Order: sequence, then C-alpha cells, then structure tokens
Amino acid sequence: MPEAPLFFAIAAPAEVRAMAGRLQEEARRTCGSARFPAAEGLHLTLAFLGRTDLAQVPALLGLAARVAGPSRGFILRTAGTGGFPKPGRTRILWLGFEPQPSLAALAERLRAALRSGRIPFDEKPFMPHLTLARFREPLDLDRAALPDLPPVAFKVGEIHLFQSVPEPQGMRYQMLGSAPLA
Repeated sequence: MPEAPLFFAIAAPAEVRAMAGRLQEEARRTCGSARFPAAEGLHLTLAFLGRTDLAQVPALLGLAARVAGPSRGFILRTAGTGGFPKPGRTRILWLGFEPQPSLAALAERLRAALRSGRIPFDEKPFMPHLTLARFREPLDLDRAALPDLPPVAFKVGEIHLFQSVPEPQGMRYQMLGSAPLA
C-alpha cells in the first residue's frame, strides 16, 4: 500500500479562515517573499505522523474515535500572531490561540494513544497555532506591523485525520475521516 504524510488536526472554521486571510493579505503586502498556505486548508495540528502506510487509516481513525469519544467539546479563541523560531528571525508566521486546558489535554491523550500503539509521530512540544506564511529569508516580525485583530472564538467538536497532497501551487490537505468529541 502507498505511503503519504498524515496528521491529526482541528480544521479552522470559516470565521478563523477569514481572519487568517486578512493577516495573510497584510503579510503579503508588508513582509516580502513568502509561501502562503491556502486559507481553506488552515488547521491546528495535534500530532504529525509523517509518511504513513495508508492501510493504517482505518486503525488511526479508530484510535482517534477512542481518544475523542470521552472528550467534551470546548471553545478556542484566537490570540494574535507570532513567529518561529523567534520574532526577530521569523521563518514561519503563525496565528496563535489563548491557552485552553481542554485542547492541551486532548493533544496529550492523542499523543499518548499514538505512543502506546507504537505509531511514530513528531514529538516536538505541542504549540497550538495555524501557519499563515513561510518566509524564504528570516523576517523581523516586530517590523512587519501586522494588525491586532479582535479574537475569534469557536467551538471544537471533532478531530480529523488529514493527508498532505503535494500540488504545483502548494500543499493541499485532504480529510480522510473525523472523530467527534462528546
């Protein structure tokens, strides 16, 4: 069976995608050369699995259902922009979220289930964000003067398994299945 890059994530709802689109437009105007992911594909990654045998998709969706089923839905709220690896030398511009214990607990339960199932994933610390842009040259984010937009709140009611599909204009994210929260 073929392999593909897979990840678990929360899809950004329309109102967050609209906010992200406004930030991306301002970044295009003021920040120079960058790659901007399509707003319709924006997501908050919970666990990145990397190249995975697609025959594992049913088992991965079962694992997601076992993690999501006992978890209650919760509210997330956006909380401004930032950059990786640091604001003075930003390569990745992101939109962040206010701390939410339910989100952190969901991500940790998912990662614990992946570990116990011996399913490899990227073990970097969980940092909830939506990637807005990837810069070719490091950028001083403080000089970018991106607008402070009012926070957007939304209810998280499910987690999704996505596949990254490379296309000439950039990466497309195909949803392979979902698991609802209680």
